[in-house]
Amino acid sequence: MQQAPSSTEPESDWPPTFRAGWWPAVALVLAFTGWILISVTVSGWLFGDTLSTIEEGIWTIPSGIVQLGIAVVILRYERVGYRELGLAPRLVRPALAATGVVILVANVAAAGLGVVTGNKISFGLMEFYLTPPPDWTVQGVLISAVALYLFTGPVEELAFRGYLQNKVISNVTVGSPTVQTIIGILTAALAFALLHIPVYLIVREVSTGALIVTLVLLTATGIMYGSIYAATRNLYLVMFLHGIGNLWPLVVDPGTGVWPNYSVLLVMYIFLTVLYRQWATDLTLPIFAQERDPAGE
Repeated sequence: MQQAPSSTEPESDWPPTFRAGWWPAVALVLAFTGWILISVTVSGWLFGDTLSTIEEGIWTIPSGIVQLGIAVVILRYERVGYRELGLAPRLVRPALAATGVVILVANVAAAGLGVVTGNKISFGLMEFYLTPPPDWTVQGVLISAVALYLFTGPVEELAFRGYLQNKVISNVTVGSPTVQTIIGILTAALAFALLHIPVYLIVREVSTGALIVTLVLLTATGIMYGSIYAATRNLYLVMFLHGIGNLWPLVVDPGTGVWPNYSVLLVMYIFLTVLYRQWATDLTLPIFAQERDPAGE
């Protein structure tokens, strides 16, 4: 009988160890691919080809629950604990604090960019989405926030960073630990991007050019989150960052074409990762024990 992850799992082993070979990882990717195809098809039957913001947010919740179920089943089969993936309770507060800093800096940066470009700036809760061209409704913002912050970001990061990235790193035997980590980051990012191909080609029938652009953006985003996770080993952090990256909680509308600014985001995330890593090492968190004492002494 398989054991469920307990609340007393060790935090110091990195990467986590998995009991099975490659097939659970393949099964996870195939299951996500199949479910995304099914989910988009069913949502089209229910709401039509063009979903409103509210309809998309509503459907994202049950779809996310199914994806969460897939990830949990795989993790239980592998007998890997949630703490081992960087989900220890002690990591929640630093992840929230770091995400709060990102939100603050993003708002300041967006306002500054708006001023520099000479745009008319307005302020208000989630102002960026409530003014044209997004022009969402308050209900649409609330439902999307629940779906993206509580389901899309956390579930995708649990499956593709917490599980798949670590799975690849732990199973690859070539190169140094750094090389193995890079292979894990790239594999998880590419897998997440490529599993969208069937739905874009079969259901949405997008052009080849649009598909390539989408795959590049998805891969780049996966590499970014994978790198942050590999450096911080805090899965909460990338879950939160993924959520706000899908729906930026901006209290400023800097005007059209200003946000997101990927150069600003890249610099911001690099500084965040370096400072978090330094903070975690100074506090001697258990998950960094191997770096402090490779011999385990």
